Amino acid sequence: MSIFNPGTRALHQKLGLWIALMGLVLALPCSALAQTSLFTGVVEAIWGDPLPGSSDAGHFRVQLRTDDGALISIPSLGPERAALAQLAGSRVELALSEGTADQPAVQFLRVIPSDQGDAMLGGAVTGSQPWISLLCKFSDVAAEPQDLGFFQGMYANQPGGLDHYWREQSYDLIDVLGSTAIAWVDLPQPQTFYVPTPGSGTDANLNKIFDDCTAAVDAVVDFGNGGNPFVGINLMLNERLDCCAWGGSRFATLDGITKSWRTTWNPPWAFANEAVIAHEMGHGFGLPHSNNFDDDGNPYDSHWDVLSGATASAVSDPVYGLLGKHTLAYHKDRLAWIAPAQRFEPTVDGSYHITIDHLALAATPNYRMARLNVPGSNVYYVVEVRDQVGDYDGNLPGNAVLIVQVDSGRQEPAWVVDADTPPANANNNEGSMWRVGETYVEPGGGFSVEVLAATANGFQLQIVVGNPPLDPVFEDGFE
Repeated sequence: MSIFNPGTRALHQKLGLWIALMGLVLALPCSALAQTSLFTGVVEAIWGDPLPGSSDAGHFRVQLRTDDGALISIPSLGPERAALAQLAGSRVELALSEGTADQPAVQFLRVIPSDQGDAMLGGAVTGSQPWISLLCKFSDVAAEPQDLGFFQGMYANQPGGLDHYWREQSYDLIDVLGSTAIAWVDLPQPQTFYVPTPGSGTDANLNKIFDDCTAAVDAVVDFGNGGNPFVGINLMLNERLDCCAWGGSRFATLDGITKSWRTTWNPPWAFANEAVIAHEMGHGFGLPHSNNFDDDGNPYDSHWDVLSGATASAVSDPVYGLLGKHTLAYHKDRLAWIAPAQRFEPTVDGSYHITIDHLALAATPNYRMARLNVPGSNVYYVVEVRDQVGDYDGNLPGNAVLIVQVDSGRQEPAWVVDADTPPANANNNEGSMWRVGETYVEPGGGFSVEVLAATANGFQLQIVVGNPPLDPVFEDGFE
């Protein structure tokens, strides 16, 4: 069962989830309902990412921060768990059955409209998005891996700076203007108080690190930012956490502002390569991982997306290391960065000629993506073009059309299709790049995509949907 359509906006996501889980309640016997416990709070979603290049798995948490301050791990519901993450930042009423000791079952979930905690972190993101970096030292570790100027410069509006990066990613629909960093402060406890097994496991106390780090800067930081409140907090630590750097959301009250703060937790190896910070900030914006097509459970195998292999095929900067590349069109569309007029989505059978330009292009009169639905299925495909151009995509594997399968029931909805058999372990291969003269046919026969010709900024495609008449429809004026 799929409970939301990632192509819809926040309201539809909320309503779809509410209706689907209400259906679960109505299907239960009264005896089951009598064994439930009811909680009210705000949903948080957090992704844990190991050191790039390691063989460690990624981690994913969905949890409820209740009104009385308790933290409840929301159990896995199979395909529904990925959809629950899209409620991060929303205030909900949640009923859990007793179930087993370590695996209660969700019986009921309802989104509660509220002035506090009702901002969907996985929906549209536009406008100013200022972040603050808090530099926090464990009480028993004196090292300061980088100085304050390094972290302040990280937000610059110039190539390699995060303001420049997010402006280019979003086609100037967002910026991080007003972002800043605060000089190193001491945490009240030693490293192992917060991180029992530094460098391994998943037991870092992220909540205590957040609480103590924000408290340590309280005297010098106005989280209201002079009337333009910070949306996110990058916590920069001076020693390792557990397995991972982490990114997602944290519901808290800071300087009288109660909301879900986009939050990242970063050991020194994370800010050694800005691509990792961009990856974690992407989670802060509510984006999940993407993947390649080998179905090995590793979400870091794609060279085409900062939300997958962040440092793979990345451009290098002399100060900030490997930089983030662009994210997939699926993610940009999810955050409302692709205008409806630049999204081709056929609704009737037909043969269509269209031009799609590469995704990093600042402006284009052509399409940025095509969305091709599979009749009778919750799966759809996104067609996009990527090229080795610009400050961030300049080291990609090639200039090609990508075909991305999207399944909202997966923890990583977007997988870049690979024609190789078996699919390659990493998708910097020819099988993942569709070139002139090549055709992709959807396995169920619902559509085909033929790459007709290269243009100065992209490719001309013929997309055939269903069983159309012979004469093609020229969508963008070329014949």
